[in-house]
Amino acid sequence: MNDKQRAKIIGEAAALIADDPEKADEIRKSSEVIKPLLDQLVELGYKVKSLSDLRHQRKPWKTALPILLSWLSNVDDLSVKEDIVRCLSVPWVGNKATAELIEEFRKYAPIDPHHSEDVSDLSSAQFISYLKTVERRDPSSSLAWTIGNALSIVDVKGFERLIIELCRNRKYGMARQMLVLGLGRFRSSEAEEAAVELLNDEDVKVHAIGALEKMKSKRALFELEKLMADNRAVIRKEARKAITKIMR
Repeated sequence: MNDKQRAKIIGEAAALIADDPEKADEIRKSSEVIKPLLDQLVELGYKVKSLSDLRHQRKPWKTALPILLSWLSNVDDLSVKEDIVRCLSVPWVGNKATAELIEEFRKYAPIDPHHSEDVSDLSSAQFISYLKTVERRDPSSSLAWTIGNALSIVDVKGFERLIIELCRNRKYGMARQMLVLGLGRFRSSEAEEAAVELLNDEDVKVHAIGALEKMKSKRALFELEKLMADNRAVIRKEARKAITKIMR
């Protein structure tokens, strides 16, 4: 399954889930929770009816950061919190949100020894079933992944060791995926060592390959070459691509 096909299935799944009466009720409740936040943004001069509107402003919304950061750690609604995290997932935020994002990741990342599933070849109906299963088991799993993605984008200087510790902690499962990919931004032997170790972690293997590719890690070549015998085409493809880039 390529990225375009996967995006189509995820879109179809999201549309069908949105038609679920239970989901509609959750959306309504989230809208009520977020209204005071939107009112605060309107008072600052932002013409927004949703946080999505804020994200699509043509210029950075720096004056909104104090409000977003205040709400991030104080709101309990997972949907609203995830929308706030998406707003913070931009490079120009710098390190203003890094400490809070790390704390939120620790709080919401799922801790489930049975969280790992291969969803690469699921149909739309199967993907919907999978999402509902994950939501029942780990209601905050989507939020945790989004926080990990934010931490792969914002400035984490001074927090590198904490990020590496989170990446190595298997109890956080697939929520670490973008964190692990973000190791490619680091230029340290500790980050490189962690990424090599994570080639043996099924939850983040592909992302560890990507991080080592970004690092152009010659140290990882032997382990990457071993992955060329993996029974999954996606692993072989990513390993080959990484080896090619490292050897250039």
